[in-house]
Amino acid sequence: MRKAGILLPIFSLASKYGIGSLGKEAYNFIDFLARTGQTIWQVLPITSTSADEYYSPYKTSGAFSGNPDFIDIDLLLEEALLSEEFVSSIPKDKYETDPRYIDYEKARALKEILLKEAFKNFKLLPTSSKKKYNKFCEENHFWLEEYCSYMSMKHINQNKAYWDWKIVKNFDELKSADEEILEEYKEIFNYNKFLQYKFYEQWDKLKEYANKNSVEIFGDMPIYISQDSSDFYFHREMFLTDENLEVSCIAGVPPDEFSSEGQCWGNPLYDWEYLKSTAYKWWVERIKKSFEVYDILRIDHFRAFESFYSIDKKTKNPKEGKWIKGPGKNFFNIVKNKVKNTNIVAEDLGIITEDVRELLEYTTYPGMKVIQFGFNSDADNLNLPHRYYKNTVAYTGTHDNKTLAEWLETTFDGQREYAMKYLRLDSYDKYTEGFIRAVMASCSDTAIIPIQDWLDFGGWARINTPSTIEKNWKFRLLDGELTKEVENYITEITGLYGRFLKRK
Repeated sequence: MRKAGILLPIFSLASKYGIGSLGKEAYNFIDFLARTGQTIWQVLPITSTSADEYYSPYKTSGAFSGNPDFIDIDLLLEEALLSEEFVSSIPKDKYETDPRYIDYEKARALKEILLKEAFKNFKLLPTSSKKKYNKFCEENHFWLEEYCSYMSMKHINQNKAYWDWKIVKNFDELKSADEEILEEYKEIFNYNKFLQYKFYEQWDKLKEYANKNSVEIFGDMPIYISQDSSDFYFHREMFLTDENLEVSCIAGVPPDEFSSEGQCWGNPLYDWEYLKSTAYKWWVERIKKSFEVYDILRIDHFRAFESFYSIDKKTKNPKEGKWIKGPGKNFFNIVKNKVKNTNIVAEDLGIITEDVRELLEYTTYPGMKVIQFGFNSDADNLNLPHRYYKNTVAYTGTHDNKTLAEWLETTFDGQREYAMKYLRLDSYDKYTEGFIRAVMASCSDTAIIPIQDWLDFGGWARINTPSTIEKNWKFRLLDGELTKEVENYITEITGLYGRFLKRK
C-alpha cells in the first residue's frame, strides 16, 4: 500500500497558550489529514525538554517522559480541574507573544500557573476517583520515580543541571535536608507525576482518535539523551564516563551534508559493552514504551548502531573525533526477539558506509530518501527519485533541512539548474510543487512532506538549523492557514500518485 503523510511537530500547532498542544487543533489536524487522504502524521520527539538545552526535543530530561508543554489547558477545563474564572483571571497580555513563533519562557510561565492550579484541584479529588492515576503510576514505575525525583531536585536548585546544584547537591544530602526542603521536594515530585499522567492521558486519547480515523502516528526517538537527565544521573554505568563518573566523550558527527563544520551535539555516549551484558534491557524498555505511544518509530541516527562518532569533551571539535564500533546486528537481534510487531524506520542520513548499508539491509527496516540531497552530484545520486526503491520513506526535507522554498533561493546555481531540468520546475506556478510531485510519484512505499513545503513557506519557517542553538523549534502554524485551497491541493496530488487513503 502506497502511503502519504505530513510532518508537523506538536509544538507547531496553533494554540492560544503560546505552544501547540494535544487539544482541539491536534484533533482538527487529524481530521485534515483524513480529508486529504493522508495515512500518517509524523511528529518530532514528544519527550520533555530543558531550557538549558534550548528546548531541543533531541536532548530530553527523561527518555520515557512526556512533554508537559503539550498538555492542553482547555481539556483540563472540560474535566473541571480548572475553572473559567481562574483562567480568565490571569493577565494574558503579560504572556502575549508573536503567534508565529514560540517564546518558551513565556509559554512555560503561563502554563505553569495553570498546571499548578490544576494539580491543586486534582489533589482535592477523592481517592476513589484516582484509580487511573494510580494505575498509570504503577505501570510506569520503572522510569517515573527516577524522572520525578530528578525533576524535583532540579526545581530545588532553580532548575539547573545536576552539576550546578548548590542547595542540596545530591540525593544523599536530600536525606538529611531540613523539613522545608523535604516538603518542597515531595510537592514537586507529586506535581511531576501529575504532569506525566495528564500528558499520557491526553496523548493516548489523541492517538486513539487518530487510529479510529485511519491515521498512524509516526514518532521519532533520538538515539542519545541529555547529560542533564534522569537517565544519565541514575544510570551512569550505561555511558562512557571517566573516573569521576562524568562524561568523558560526547556525541556528534564530522562534516557532512547538514554541516560543513561537523556537529557537536554534546550528548553522553553509550557503553555498549555494558548494555550488551544486560541484554540491552534499558533500550528494550525504551522501544517497548515507544510502541505504546507511536504506530511507527523512526530511530534517529541509525548509523551509530554500526559505528558512532566520539568527540573529546574538552575540545568539542567535530573535525577531530573518531569512529567507534557500535553494537551492530546483536542489538537488533535482541530487539526483534523481545519487542513484537516493531514498525521501525531507520534514519540513515549523513555519512553512510557499506557497513551501515549492510546493517540496514540485515534489519529490513526502511531507510530515508531526501530529495534535497539529490542534486549535488549526478544521475547516480541515491537521493534522486529514479533511484528510490519500495522499502524507503521519501521526503522533500526533514526538520533539519531548509524548506524547499529556502533551498531554491540559497542553493548553488549548479544544483538549482540541475533541479530545474530534472523536475521541469518551469511547468509549475510554484517551483516547490515539482519537488513534491517527484517525491509523491516515486516508488517509495511512504512519502512524507513537511507542512511548510505544502504551504511554500520560506526559510523563516524552518524548524531546526543543525549546529546552531537560536531560532530552533519555534515555528508555528497560524489559525486558518490550512485553507480549503491548501486542502484541495494536497488532496489532488496525493490522489494523483496513488497515495490517497479512502475512508469508509
